[in-house]
Amino acid sequence: MKKAAVLTAALLLVCAVLGAQEKVRDQKDKTQYETVFDLLRGEPGVTVSPGGGNGEMPSIIIRGIATNSSYTQPLFVVDGIITDNVTYLRPEDIYSVEVLKDGTASIYGVQGQNGVILFRTKAAVEAEKLAAEQARAEKQAARAARRAARKQK
Repeated sequence: MKKAAVLTAALLLVCAVLGAQEKVRDQKDKTQYETVFDLLRGEPGVTVSPGGGNGEMPSIIIRGIATNSSYTQPLFVVDGIITDNVTYLRPEDIYSVEVLKDGTASIYGVQGQNGVILFRTKAAVEAEKLAAEQARAEKQAARAARRAARKQK
């Protein structure tokens, strides 16, 4: 859990430095979409073919058809975990969507050659907040213990 949180935080920092922008959508905005693919259709530079019903992945193209391989699907990263299928995601569970293309997708190497779509779920955001609060409380408790130890000397 800690490694995933650290990797997610590091990835967000790298994306912020490289200029990628995380798009946090309003809750009202998400209710108008039936699937996560409908949500992606509204992203600039993303082409989603019709389909994607019944648990089937539609064809999603970010960087165009002229790629080095016949596989044109982008890399999907959900809360820091690479996955092949995102049909299980519901639009109302998504906190933010970020599309990486060109140079910003290069942090994933060859896997990101067709672009990267980053999803952050509300559950992961809440877990990050909870972990940060817990770390802050542990730090304060350690400081208080050190102060108490100094007073006893």
